Amino acid sequence: MSRFPEIIKTTVITKLDEFYTLEQEWDQLIDSMPDYLPTMTFQWHRAWLEVNQPKIQKIHIFVFRDQEENVIGIVPLVKTQASLFRKKLMVYTFSGARDQIKTLIICKHEHHIQLLLELLTHFYEKHHDWDLLTLRRLASSHADEIFLERILKKHHWPFSVESQLKIPYIFLEGDFESYFKSRKKHFRNEVKRKSKQLNKMGNVRYRVLTSPIDEKDFNRFVEMENAGWKGNNKSSLLHRERLLALFKNLSQLESKPLKLVMYKMLLNEQLISASLCFQTKNSLHVFKIAYDEKFKRQSPGLLLRLFEIEDAFARGLKIYDFSGKAQRWMRDFTNRQHYVMDYIIYRKTLASLIRYLGFTRLKPLIKHSSISEKFLKNLIDE
Repeated sequence: MSRFPEIIKTTVITKLDEFYTLEQEWDQLIDSMPDYLPTMTFQWHRAWLEVNQPKIQKIHIFVFRDQEENVIGIVPLVKTQASLFRKKLMVYTFSGARDQIKTLIICKHEHHIQLLLELLTHFYEKHHDWDLLTLRRLASSHADEIFLERILKKHHWPFSVESQLKIPYIFLEGDFESYFKSRKKHFRNEVKRKSKQLNKMGNVRYRVLTSPIDEKDFNRFVEMENAGWKGNNKSSLLHRERLLALFKNLSQLESKPLKLVMYKMLLNEQLISASLCFQTKNSLHVFKIAYDEKFKRQSPGLLLRLFEIEDAFARGLKIYDFSGKAQRWMRDFTNRQHYVMDYIIYRKTLASLIRYLGFTRLKPLIKHSSISEKFLKNLIDE
């Protein structure tokens, strides 16, 4: 088993007070990477851990260093619980989880496989208070994933691929005018038609606010989001107490590695669309969007996306990221995609191996049966 002892030194932080001492080294590691996601920053994790502290059973932050004591990787995990036939399963998963986006392993790409091996070896050899370990990483290539999976099989570590997300993004090269001209004609014509309709209705104006965000502006966004279909299906921030607290915390952030940017579209000074985005070193990531459904036919959300992209060009950024799984309407903006893999690693216990069989053997066989699906959901869902 390759442990890379000559390259990697591992320490584990288990207390929140010790976590705070990492900020400077964490920021330096992030700054040394070509780019990173908002959920990879120290600032995101600090906010997430503070908001969720009452529910956290245990934190387990792995810090990897080279021989010169330079930090080359950080993997922050928290201990949670799942159930299987009323038996409690101990699960270690990334802290900072938000909707479909979880924290990725924080390191330069060349260290990914090494850190994963070191991490898994630590859990299998030194830890016994777990049944499942969930991991998420960017898939740089199909060959890279095959290599990782071969290593997992070689060491007889049971695993399954829970999901493969495709996340659209735009590579910002040239200027906004060139980008817009490169879009399909029907899309450009639709944008012009919607813009004309709104301009006939009154004065259209855009505003950009950067954290710290005024509480009134933040609350107005939350109210607008909840007034629409997200409120009806209870997926809005107002129906998700901890997620609301997380975004409220981040809205007051003043930090170089991570800034919250609120975009607003107003018609006759009335707010008709807004978004919450995060700016990193080279990227703008749109996380939350809302619009007044009375103006649905004028597509204010579509027009605000274009304004965000134009502003990202103006800020000199390199990436505009949609931050969620690919949807049909995003195709008009880009055909580029990140690939993100979710792995579940199983400890060799009866409960976790039954869950492993549920994912890898039973689910493909019975997924077309509604009764079977209901049974399987209780078996494998966290």
